[in-house]
Amino acid sequence: MSSEATAPISVPQHVLDYFGEHRTMTLATASPTGVPHAATLLFVNSGPQLYFWTRPETTTAKQIAQNPVVSFTVDDYVEDWTKTKGVQGTGECRVMLNASEIIDIARLFGEKYPNAQSSGATTNISFFRITPTQIQFIDNTEGGSASDDEFGLDFKREVVYSVFTGLPRQEALGFTGELQPVNVAEGEIIVRQGAPADKIFIIIKGEVGIEREEPDGSTVELDTLRDGQFFGEVAILRDTPREATAKALTDVTLLALQRDTFQKLVAGSLGTTGDFDSVIKQRLEQGGGV
Repeated sequence: MSSEATAPISVPQHVLDYFGEHRTMTLATASPTGVPHAATLLFVNSGPQLYFWTRPETTTAKQIAQNPVVSFTVDDYVEDWTKTKGVQGTGECRVMLNASEIIDIARLFGEKYPNAQSSGATTNISFFRITPTQIQFIDNTEGGSASDDEFGLDFKREVVYSVFTGLPRQEALGFTGELQPVNVAEGEIIVRQGAPADKIFIIIKGEVGIEREEPDGSTVELDTLRDGQFFGEVAILRDTPREATAKALTDVTLLALQRDTFQKLVAGSLGTTGDFDSVIKQRLEQGGGV
C-alpha cells in the first residue's frame, strides 16, 4: 500500500446534529441464517459512532453476538412527505467491555435523557457500539419528487459517510453483504509479507502500520492507515504474494473482502469509473504495497 491511500472519512455536522436532536433509532439485526429482527432503542452518539443499551437476553443482543452486521434508521414520522428527513445506515456492532468507556457512554445517556430515572446500576444491561460502514442522509426538503407515471415517491438521499471511499460506489454497494467483520488486537499481524494474497481489508476503526522487510534484514515503515482507508489490493492486482506486512497499531475493526469478489469488482469497473480506474493504476505503478 502506498502513501497515496484514501483520506480518512468524516461526517457532515448537520448529520451529527440530527443524531443529537433525536432520541430513538430503529435497529435491524439478523441471525446467521438470515432471520431478521427490528427494535426501537434509545441511543447516543459520539461523532458518527452510535451507542445503545439492551439486556443480554433480548433477541437484539443474541443476534448481534452471532452476527455483528446491523442496519439502523433515525427519523421522524411526518404527514407531509416533502418534509421527510432521516438517517439510514449500516454498520458493525459490538458489545462494550471496557469499564471506563461504559462509564463515559452512561454519562452521555444521562446528559441526553436527564428525566430518565435510574438507580445507577448497569450490571443487568449491556452497552453496544455501532461503528458505521455507511450513512445516508434523507432530506426531502431539498428536492424529493413524485412521478405522474410511476407509483411511489422518490426520496432525496445522499451518502454522507462511507468506508468505501476510493471504491466505485455503485459496485461497492452491491457486494456489502460479502464483507466480513474482523477484529484485530493491538500489536497483532493482519497480513504478513510473503503470504498469499487472499483478501483486501477496509479499516472501519483504528490504525494499521504498513512495513516491509528488506533483504538485509532491516524493516522499513511505509505508511500508517486509518479509518476509511483500504489495503491488501496490490498483491491481488499483481497476482503476487504479500509485498509488505500490515500490523495493528491499535485495536482495529476491519471489513474483509475475498480475492475473487474484489477481482470481479475491478473487472466490472475499470474503464467505467474514472476515479477508481486512476486509483488502481496508481497502486500498480507505485513500488510499495500489501
